[in-house]
Amino acid sequence: MIDAVLRLLLLPARWLVPGEERDRWWEEWCSDLHALRGGGMSVVDAVVWGMGIHGAAARMRLEEVVMDGWMKEIRHSIRGLLRAPGFTAVTVATLALGIGANTAIFSVVNGVVLEPLPYPDSDELVTVSSAFPTLGFETFWVSPPEFLELQERARSFETLGGWRGSQTSVGGGERPERIQGAVATAEVFEVLGVSALFGRTFGPDDDRPDAAPVAVLSHELWERSFGGDRSIVGREIEVDGALTTVLGVMPPGFDLRDEGIEIWEPLGLDRGMRTNRGSHFLNLVGRLAPGVSVQSARTELEGLVAGWEEASAGAGHVPTPDNHPMLIDSLHEQVVSPVRTALFVLLGAVGLVLLIACANVANLLLARAEARQKEVSVRVALGAGRSRLMRQFLTEGVLLAALGGVAGLVLAWGGLELLRALGPGELPRLREVSLDAPVLLFTGGVALLTGVLFGLAPARYLTGSTMASTLRDGGLRSTAGGGKVRLRSLLVVSEVALALILTLGSGLLIRSFSALTAVDPGFETGGLLTFELYLPAASYPEAADMPAFHTGLAERLGALAGVEAVAAMSGLPPRRDLSANDTEFEGLERREDGPAHNVDYYQTVHGPYLETMGIEVVAGRGFTSADRGDTQPVAVVNETLARVFYGDAQAALGRRIRPCCGGDVWFEIVGIVDDVKQGGLDVPAGTELYTLAEQTATVFGFAPRAMHLVLRTAGASEGLVPAVRQAVASADPTLPLAGLRTMDEVVAGARARPRFLTTLLGVFAVVALVLAAVGTYGVMSYAVAQRRKELGIRMALGAEAATVQRLVLRRGLVVTGVGLVVGLLGAWWLTGLLESLLYGVAARDAVTFAAVPALLLLVALTATWIPARRATRVDPVEVLRGD
Repeated sequence: MIDAVLRLLLLPARWLVPGEERDRWWEEWCSDLHALRGGGMSVVDAVVWGMGIHGAAARMRLEEVVMDGWMKEIRHSIRGLLRAPGFTAVTVATLALGIGANTAIFSVVNGVVLEPLPYPDSDELVTVSSAFPTLGFETFWVSPPEFLELQERARSFETLGGWRGSQTSVGGGERPERIQGAVATAEVFEVLGVSALFGRTFGPDDDRPDAAPVAVLSHELWERSFGGDRSIVGREIEVDGALTTVLGVMPPGFDLRDEGIEIWEPLGLDRGMRTNRGSHFLNLVGRLAPGVSVQSARTELEGLVAGWEEASAGAGHVPTPDNHPMLIDSLHEQVVSPVRTALFVLLGAVGLVLLIACANVANLLLARAEARQKEVSVRVALGAGRSRLMRQFLTEGVLLAALGGVAGLVLAWGGLELLRALGPGELPRLREVSLDAPVLLFTGGVALLTGVLFGLAPARYLTGSTMASTLRDGGLRSTAGGGKVRLRSLLVVSEVALALILTLGSGLLIRSFSALTAVDPGFETGGLLTFELYLPAASYPEAADMPAFHTGLAERLGALAGVEAVAAMSGLPPRRDLSANDTEFEGLERREDGPAHNVDYYQTVHGPYLETMGIEVVAGRGFTSADRGDTQPVAVVNETLARVFYGDAQAALGRRIRPCCGGDVWFEIVGIVDDVKQGGLDVPAGTELYTLAEQTATVFGFAPRAMHLVLRTAGASEGLVPAVRQAVASADPTLPLAGLRTMDEVVAGARARPRFLTTLLGVFAVVALVLAAVGTYGVMSYAVAQRRKELGIRMALGAEAATVQRLVLRRGLVVTGVGLVVGLLGAWWLTGLLESLLYGVAARDAVTFAAVPALLLLVALTATWIPARRATRVDPVEVLRGD
C-alpha cells in the first residue's frame, strides 16, 4: 500500500524524463523501491531516495516538511474546527450525506453490475436462447431436441447444460413447503464449476428417464428445513409427493441467474428422442472452450443455424436464420442487463447530490476563509508564504472530508441495510452486496478528491493585495472582491442546475409511476385473497383428480365466514410466464401477412373464475355450471385475441378453436372478456384463451397440478388467513400452501422495481432541493451582510424598504435563473437516458419540464426572500454611526 502511494505521489516526476528513457527509468525505480522497502527502509528515506535528494540537510528539511509541517497543520486545523462546532457539524453532515449516498449506491452497482459472477472463470459462461421474430418473441426457450443437437454439433462450448426453474413442493422437514426449484441436466454443475459442499451433485447415471429420483439441496434449504444435519445425505425426502434421495448440499449462496433456486433435480431427458420439437422450455448455459470468444461462438452458431434443416434431414420445426434464430449472450450480461440502466441512473443521481454537497461546502469554506482574513493576513505579514496558506486550507479540507467520509460510511451501512429491506425481489445479486474493499477504496477516493477540490477553493483568492487591504482596513469592513462574489454565485448556479436535472428526472419517474399505478389490470383487485397449491402425482395420479380436489376445497373455503366466491387459475396475473402455444383456428388460413396462429397465454380455470376475479364479459357468456367434462368443450377468449384473429368480438362468437397438444377436439368460443394484464402492467395485453380444468381433464387427459386459488371476500381478506390454512390442512395436510397474500399485494409486487427507483430518486431530489435552497440562502445572506453599509446609505437617502427588498431579490433570481437555464439544457440531453425506464410519459415531457423549474424557482425565491426581508431591517443611523 505504501509503495502504491509513493508511486502515485512521484508519478509526475516520470514525465520529466525524456520519452525514450521514461519507461526504463520508471521500471527500474519501482523495482528498486520495492527492494528497498522490503529491506526496511523508512517512508521518508524512500521518498528521499526516490526524489534523488542527498545530504543530511536535505533529509532533515524533508523530515521537517513531511513529519513536522503537516502534523502542525493537522493539529492547527483540528483546533480551528473545534472552535467552530456549528460550521464543522454542518460541513461534516453535508459531506456525510453526499458521500454516504454515493457509497451505498456504488456498493449496489459494484456488487450487482461490476463484480464477476460467483463462479470460477465466470467470464467464460454464456447463455443460449432461441427467438421467433415473426411471432414477436425476441428471446425464447430452447427445445430438448435443439439442445441435444447443439451439444453434438457445436465446437465452441467446453460444456453445455440445460435447466428449467419451477415451483417445487418439499417435505421431510418440520413442515412441507413450496420453494423455487429447478430440473437440470447433469452438465449444469460442470458448466458452473461448483461442487457440492458435502455429498455430491447428480451425474449422467442419475440424469436418465428411468433413474431413481434424486436431488441436491441448497445450503439455505438444508439449514432452514433440515436443521443443518449432515446426515441428510443419503436420506429420502418428499419432493412433489415422490420419495427422493438427497445426494448433496451446495455451498452457501449457490444459485443460477439469481432465481433463488433451493433444490435441484435431474431433468432426465431421453437423449435418443428427437420428437416434439415445438416444446420449448429449456434455458441453456454453457462454458466456452479455451480460446473461444463470445463473438466467435456467435459466428459458429449462425453457421449451424443456417445448415440446421439440412443436418436434421428435414425434421421440421428446426432453427432457421430468419424465423427461428438462436442467440448467445454472456451469463453476466443476461443477469444484470435488466437493471443496469436503472442502477447507473441512481449512481448518477447520487453523484449529482455529492456535487451539490461539495458546492455547499465550498461556499461554507469560502465564507470561513473570508471571516478569517485578518488572522491569515497577520500570518502573511509575519512571513507565511502562499504555499503554507494553501497547505493549511488543504489540510482543513481533507480533514473535513475524512470526517465526512467516516460518517458517510456509517450512513452507507444503514442505507445498504435499508436498500436490502426495500429493494424489489427481482433485483439480482442484492445479497452479494457489501461494503467490501472496492467500495471502501471508492469512498476513500471520493472523500480525498472532494477534500482537495473544495479545500483549495478558498486559497485561490488569498492574494497579497487582498491580505494587504485587510490589514490596512483592520479587517473590520473589508468587502468581498469581485472574484469571490463570482465564485460563490457560480457555486449556487451549479447547485441550482444540478438540482434541476435531478428533480426533473425524479419528476419524470413520478409521472411514469403514476401512469403505471393507473393501469387497469383487467380485474378487481380489492377483496381478493390468493395462494398456490401443487397436487403431486403420487397422491393425485389421474387428471380428473385435480378438478375433483379443487371442487371439494372450494366448498370448504366457501363455507368460511366472509367468503363470497372461490375459483382457481393456472396462471396468476398480472405477471406470469408466456405460454406462446401454437393454436388452430377453424376457417382461418395461415397467411404470411396475417397473424401467426399462436396464443400468448393459456389460462385453465376452475369454478366461477370470471365472476370471482371481476373480469367483465363484453360479448357472449362466461363459463356456467352447465359446462361440465361430459359436455361440448367451450372456450372464452379476450378482446385482443378476438380482434387479432376475427376482427371484432361478435365475429369470434361461435367460432371454433383447437388448443395445442390435445388431439383433434375443437372448443367453441362462447364468450369474449376484457383484456387482463398477464405479461406485466407495463406490457400491452397479449392474446389469451380460457378453458375449464374439468373439460381439459376429460378431453386431453390433462389438468394443471399447480393452481392458484382465489377467494372473493366481503371484508378485509387478511383476517381469513388462519381459517384458510386450516381449511387446506383439513383437505390434505401434506400440501404446502404457498404465496398466501392479497391480490393488492400481488399487483403492488408487479410495480416493485419502478416504485423502488422512483422512491430513491425522489429522496435524492428532495435532498438536492434542500441543499440548493441552503446554498442560495447562504450566498444571499452573505451578500446582504457584505452590502450592509450600501443598503443603509440607500435607506438613509430615502430608498423604501420594498425597493431594497427588490434589489436583493433581483440578484438572487438572476443567479437562480442562470442555474435554471443551464440545468434545462443539461436535462434536455440527460433525461433521454431515462426513456427505457418510463411508462406512459415522454422523456422530455412538457408538463414536467414546466412544473419542475417553477418548483425550483419557488424554492429559490423563498431562500432569497428571507435575506431580502432582513435587508429591509437595516438601521441607517446605526450603519452611518459605525462608519
